[in-house]
Amino acid sequence: MSTILMRPLVLLPALALLLASCTPYKPEPERDVIYVPTPPAVVERMLQMADVRSDDIVYDLGSGDGRIVIAAARERGARGVGVDIDPKLIEESRRNAAAAGVADKVRFVEADLFVFDFHDATVVMLYLGRSLNVRLRDRILKELAPGTRIVSHAFDMGDWQPDEHAIVQERDVFSWVVPADVAGKWRWTEGSGRAGTPAELEVAQSFQRFTGMLRGRREPQPVRDGALSGERVSFTVARTVDGETRRTRYDGRVVGDRIRGTVDAGAGPRPWLAERVPQNAAAPAAGR
Repeated sequence: MSTILMRPLVLLPALALLLASCTPYKPEPERDVIYVPTPPAVVERMLQMADVRSDDIVYDLGSGDGRIVIAAARERGARGVGVDIDPKLIEESRRNAAAAGVADKVRFVEADLFVFDFHDATVVMLYLGRSLNVRLRDRILKELAPGTRIVSHAFDMGDWQPDEHAIVQERDVFSWVVPADVAGKWRWTEGSGRAGTPAELEVAQSFQRFTGMLRGRREPQPVRDGALSGERVSFTVARTVDGETRRTRYDGRVVGDRIRGTVDAGAGPRPWLAERVPQNAAAPAAGR
């Protein structure tokens, strides 16, 4: 066998050793937005608008170098979770948390924020982009508890109007409170005993606002100023008696399929308890 034919065989062990020593190629993660740090003054305003407290769990979706959850832990005593798709930023965040002395209060997770589970958040911070905020909106409304505070740097939530809007160093900051679900039909009795009047309200909800028509023994009365702040619900109805407008104010707290609170027609508040009518429920028999 010629030496020319044997050279490739001699080189094979060296080539195999070289290939074994090479680190496999790992592509950089693809980000939906370019990372731009949030200025400290904006971070502070975001914490203020969210009213972050020591019993909060603050999630920052797209957390960058971790500064928002670190500030929440250092300045407000909260626990925090930062989520980012970039492993280099995750490592930088962990170093920053250790340097700030809050590594025991925060954690950083390399993950896709559109599939990551953040249902236990009491505060969510965002600096993503309007289209990404809107993509997250359904999950925020369906998965987070009523009363969860959402704060976004620079970008809004589409047609979900903010509860608060501030401008800090020429930058927009928006905040929302996740509203309870009150859509559907509610029934209760006004008054007590045999004098009690059955009432029924069908609600059409749009985020933290709602409309409806209250029906009872009198003419139907449209809801005015229907509003939600987390679990808190309020609205008024007005009717005209002998040319005089009389308003009735309802305030309550939504817990599942019940609203418990007070109703005030001008003579002082009295207890109010409403229950949601299950879908496809049969109409009550006359006189019930």
